[in-house]
Amino acid sequence: MMARTKNTFPQPVKTYIKTIPVPSGRDVSRPGPAKGAIKTVSFAGQPFPVSPILDTFFWYMAERHRIHQLRCAGQEKPWSKDDILNSHCFTNVFRVYDRTTQYILRNVIQKGSQDLYEVTFRVLLFRFFNRPETWEYLEEHLGNPTLKWSEFDVGAYDRVLSLLVSRTGSALYGAAYICPAPPFGWPKNHSNHLRLVQLLMNDDLPKELVKCKFLKDAHGRIGLYPSIGDFIGFQLLLDLNMSSHFKWSEQEWAALGPGSSACLRKMFGPSIAGYEQDAIRYLYESQESHFARLGITRNQVPRLCEGRPAGVSAVDIEHSLCECEKYSRGRFPHIKGKRTQVGRTFKASSEPITTEIPEHWKYPVAKMAPPLNPPPALVDKGQVWYEVSHIVAEKKNSGSGGGGGGSVGKGKYLVRWVGYGPEDDWWQEEKDLENDAPVLLAQWTATKNRIAKRIAQLQL
Repeated sequence: MMARTKNTFPQPVKTYIKTIPVPSGRDVSRPGPAKGAIKTVSFAGQPFPVSPILDTFFWYMAERHRIHQLRCAGQEKPWSKDDILNSHCFTNVFRVYDRTTQYILRNVIQKGSQDLYEVTFRVLLFRFFNRPETWEYLEEHLGNPTLKWSEFDVGAYDRVLSLLVSRTGSALYGAAYICPAPPFGWPKNHSNHLRLVQLLMNDDLPKELVKCKFLKDAHGRIGLYPSIGDFIGFQLLLDLNMSSHFKWSEQEWAALGPGSSACLRKMFGPSIAGYEQDAIRYLYESQESHFARLGITRNQVPRLCEGRPAGVSAVDIEHSLCECEKYSRGRFPHIKGKRTQVGRTFKASSEPITTEIPEHWKYPVAKMAPPLNPPPALVDKGQVWYEVSHIVAEKKNSGSGGGGGGSVGKGKYLVRWVGYGPEDDWWQEEKDLENDAPVLLAQWTATKNRIAKRIAQLQL
């Protein structure tokens, strides 16, 4: 029997744009605010002021993707009339086209056994180091011909990487997506990371993730492990989603990194705190209107590949927000943030550009429509009750909230309601679950206790 809990459950608020004047067409290669640019937008039942970065964000995505297409076609610089885009490094609008992600797809996911556990093992092992040279060194010394979970010997891997460092001084880690080493007590970071891979696999993480219907649920599950924060956990899941075993829709939700959160603050002001997920949903749902308002024609709107509709997913929006924040440092230096430098100067790679996508991505998983007729609340002795389906995630530290925009503090749990979708998840106090949904809380706690026991076995 499912648990239930009291709650002042919020009714879903339809996202809408306050005003969208439609100007005459404009050149996508010329950034800047459109004539009659909007000043205010509303979502989650709240009005938010708009800075020029809102218009710049949609222009940026169109222009950055156009640059990618020109480079793929072999065109030489300059690719844009914008000096910032020509002279600095920015990742692609579609994450799958970034060089490291292409490497993971072609050399980690597609190469070797396609068994669920083997693919998951290879993705985890690569991403914790995030350096192709490290991967290739491991393959050279331990692959037969590829690295396998069924043959994994943590001591052998540890010795091989230790020897690489001692003999050559080579770096084992890439500069992006740095995952802190878990505190397992081993003297070297790589020793601890290898045991984190062992922990995830021995705890049957692949099987647990396959059970998750939504990307958001998988993110809450993987976040129970040490050193896997919101950002790293999200990147691991996006990598796994390129394999045929995981088909989570990327239209519904995205975990925000520090760069994307910073861009939203610049775009909507400090009052966006606590409403970041609502902002992502707003940008995703209103993108067609914004592209049209800015004079960006349908054939200029970013498109992943032929056969896919024009437009970007919620994941692409989160990815591009981070890059647009970097761009804004040069374009709008008066809109202050924590950082002021645009980033690395662009230097063309000698490696050819590849544009592979997973075969199943040609037939994208649609965003699941919210239930048309969710079950009504139960009113008992003047109290309103909603039935809890399961716990989605846990937060111990303060931070921005989930579906409803509230702040998250110590001992709060994100819960899914029976008959409702992920967009209506809500943060509940631990004491509420202790009183009204003790079985579900006990199940969640048992999972954490099991992980803690496995960690104890791995510690030096």
